[in-house]
Amino acid sequence: MTRIVLVTDPGHPGLQPDDLELPGAFAELGAAARPVAWGTPWSEISADLCVVRTPWDYFERAGDFLDWIERAPMPVINPASVLRWNHHKEYLLALQERGAARIPATAMIAPRDRTADADALLARVTAERAVLKPAISGGAFQTIVLEPGAVVPWTAEHRGDFLVQAFVDKVEEAGEWSLTCFGGAYSHAVRKTAAKGDFRVQEEHGGLVHIEEPPAALISAAEEVLRGAAEFVDVGRPLAYARVDLVEVPYGPPLLMELELIEPELFLRAHEEAPRRFAKACLDAL
Repeated sequence: MTRIVLVTDPGHPGLQPDDLELPGAFAELGAAARPVAWGTPWSEISADLCVVRTPWDYFERAGDFLDWIERAPMPVINPASVLRWNHHKEYLLALQERGAARIPATAMIAPRDRTADADALLARVTAERAVLKPAISGGAFQTIVLEPGAVVPWTAEHRGDFLVQAFVDKVEEAGEWSLTCFGGAYSHAVRKTAAKGDFRVQEEHGGLVHIEEPPAALISAAEEVLRGAAEFVDVGRPLAYARVDLVEVPYGPPLLMELELIEPELFLRAHEEAPRRFAKACLDAL
């Protein structure tokens, strides 16, 4: 029987509600899966495959997390090289430059380029409103909206590179689509909407999840993004799992907000076959 560890985080070492059916799904395919918090010494882990699931605190110690993953004595899904490429949001600019995605107007702000003048940052993306967020982050961590005339509240807690990104009004109006793909192919999707008066669509910030089937154009766009990513992280086969976050806009192709390849919520509850599809994609990759 194939032994699998599902990587979680030390603060939440058990499986998250969305992943509770995974051990059963793996068992149906002849594998035994159990959660293990990242950082656990590899000498204490006996497994044939490591599947990264919910190390949701990884961005707080990204270097330590990536070093730990790269020391794994067994195959990792998604591979460590993929996680290293995906952990810094500079990948968004790379995908756009390659022609694999269209993103909101975006500029990278290195620590030396920081300014408290919001107008100067807005000018970098020629926008009246923009979102400022860390280049290594998750769950809308340290993410704020920049308004004209404002002062950017930088503190010692703001470390590393940041992205300033033109605000996409459609996120407030119609929400954001999350398309889950297994083995490079579309599986299922949800549409996420923000709470009234907020722009963050994450559930922990009051966002709502709607289980819906996306337009065909979004599915095509998501699969195109994955083909583009494969050119940067050539691992010889389609990625076992990915979540592509897109926003429909009235003036062209959808905008890519995130390509989540490390620890995305996969919304497995959105389709009864999703846990088994995920398990099969991981075992196929092995």
